[in-house]
Amino acid sequence: MMKRKAIVWLALLLALSLLAGCAGSGSGGEEGQDNGSGGGGTLVVGASGDPQTFNPSARADDNFYAAAQNIFSRLIKINNNQEIIPDLAKEWTVSKDGTEITFKLHENVKWHDGEPFTSADVKFTLDSIHEKAGFAVSNLSSMEEVTAPDDNTVVIKLSKPDATFLGYLAWYATFIVPEHIYGGGNWDAGTAVEPVGTGPFKFAEYQTGVSLTLERNDDYFGQVPSVDRLVFSIMTDPNTMVQAFYNGELDILGTDPPSSEVQSMLDDPDITVNPKVFPSRYYLTFNMEKAPFDKPQVRQAIAYALDNEEIVKRAMKGQGQASTTFISPVYEWALSDQYKVPGYEPERARKLLEEAGLTPDGNGNYLSLTFKLFEGGAFSDIATVVKDQLSQVGIDVKLSVMDYATWEEEVVNSRNFELTMLGGYQGPDVGAVGSRVGSEGASNFMGYSNPGLDQALKEGVTRTTEEERKPYYEEVQRIMSEDMPIYPVSEWVSLVPAHSYVKGDPTSDEAIVHTGFSEYNYVRIEK
Repeated sequence: MMKRKAIVWLALLLALSLLAGCAGSGSGGEEGQDNGSGGGGTLVVGASGDPQTFNPSARADDNFYAAAQNIFSRLIKINNNQEIIPDLAKEWTVSKDGTEITFKLHENVKWHDGEPFTSADVKFTLDSIHEKAGFAVSNLSSMEEVTAPDDNTVVIKLSKPDATFLGYLAWYATFIVPEHIYGGGNWDAGTAVEPVGTGPFKFAEYQTGVSLTLERNDDYFGQVPSVDRLVFSIMTDPNTMVQAFYNGELDILGTDPPSSEVQSMLDDPDITVNPKVFPSRYYLTFNMEKAPFDKPQVRQAIAYALDNEEIVKRAMKGQGQASTTFISPVYEWALSDQYKVPGYEPERARKLLEEAGLTPDGNGNYLSLTFKLFEGGAFSDIATVVKDQLSQVGIDVKLSVMDYATWEEEVVNSRNFELTMLGGYQGPDVGAVGSRVGSEGASNFMGYSNPGLDQALKEGVTRTTEEERKPYYEEVQRIMSEDMPIYPVSEWVSLVPAHSYVKGDPTSDEAIVHTGFSEYNYVRIEK
C-alpha cells in the first residue's frame, strides 16, 4: 500500500517517449561549460516540506526530489517534454535482442568532495537499489546484472526484453550516489549524512523547517550554473507559499498553484507559466465485483453520460485538458484513431442502462450509487460536476469525500465502493497503463481482468521499437473501449509559475531539452 500511495500523490505533483535501440542525442551541455551569462545571485524556489532522506535512491521522498535533481545526476533523465535525455551517460546502445544496454559515461567527472566518479559508483548504486530494496527496485525488476568493464562504461543485462526499463531508469529514485559516502551502514541514513553528488549544485546548509541551500558546482561536467546559490524555501502551507511568491520572496513557486490562483497567474505579464501535459490523469473507475458495475453496459452508460470538456471547464480552472484517449496523449506514437473515449451522448447512456436490465424508479432514476473519493487536487470539484451530469441520465449520485487513509482502507483494502476516482502517473512509459488495468496491476483494485488485454500488455513491453509496440497498445485501447475498466476524465497539466525575470527555467525552450523536471543550472536572473 505504501508504494501505491506514493505513486498516486507523486503523479499529481510531477509527474516519456521511450528511446529504444541507439540513443543519446543531445546532452546536458558541454563538459564543464560555463553559460557565459554571468549574473550570479541567489535563486529561491518554494518547497512543500522537509526532506526525509539525503539519499534519493534509498526511498521515496517527494520533498527532496527537486533538490536531488540539482545535487545528484542519473545515468539518463526525463525532461519536461517527457523525453529521455543524457545525464552521466553521454550515449547508450541497446543490443539487438533488447537484453543488454551499454552506457558510455562522461569522463573526468568528480563528486562534490573532489573524489573521482567512476562506473563502480553506478554499479554500487544499482546493486544497492536491488539488494536493499530501494524505491525503484520493482520498477527495475528486469535488471539481472550490472557490470563495469572500465571506468567509463556500464553494462546492464536484463532478464528479458523490457521496453519500460530506460524510462524507469530515467525517472525516480535512480540517482547515482557515491559508494565512499553511502557504503557501509549509510545507505538509508535519512538526513544524518550530508548529500554528495555530481550535479550542478553542491549541498551547503539545511535548516529544518526553513530552507535547504545549495551552492554552484564550478566543476560540473555539464552546463555550469549562472546563479551562485539555489535555496529551497520550506513552506508547508500552500497559501503561505503563494503569498510569498506574489511578494517576491520566491523566484519560482516550485509547485503547481492552487486552482483559485491559476487564471490570475496566467494573466499576469510579470509571471511566466509554461503549461506542460504530463502522463498523469484523473480517471473514474468502478467496483467490477459488485452489480450492476460488473456489466460493461453500465460502465459504458456512465461514460456516455459525461462531458469531459464541461468537467474541465467547470472544475479544473486551467489545470486540465479533457481526455479523449484511453492512454496518455503524451505517447502520441501509440494512440489509436479508432478507439477513443466516448463523446457526450446522454440518450445513448439511457439506452445502455436499459440494455443492462435497469428500469427507472418513481423518481426517474435507473441507478443510485455512492461515489467515494479522497480530498486533494481537483477531486471534489470534478466529482461535483460528475454528479450533476449523471443525474441528467437518471443516475443518482451521493458523494462521500474522505481523507486519504480512510479512502484507502474503504476502497483499496476493503473493496467497499461502487464508483471512485484516482489521479495517477501513467508513465514513464506507455506500458505503465498496465499498473491500472492489468490483472496484476499495482493500482488495479477494481476486480478487472481480461486475458486478452494482459497478453497485449505483455507483448508490448517485450518489443523494442515504437513501430513494433504500436499494434499491441492499439489492442489495449480497443479492449478498454469495450470493457471500460476506467474512464479518463482529464490530463494533468503542470503549471510551475516563475517571475518573468527568471530566464532559462526547466520548462523554457532553451533549457527543456537539457534539464530534468526541476533542474536549475540554465537559470539566469535578469532584474
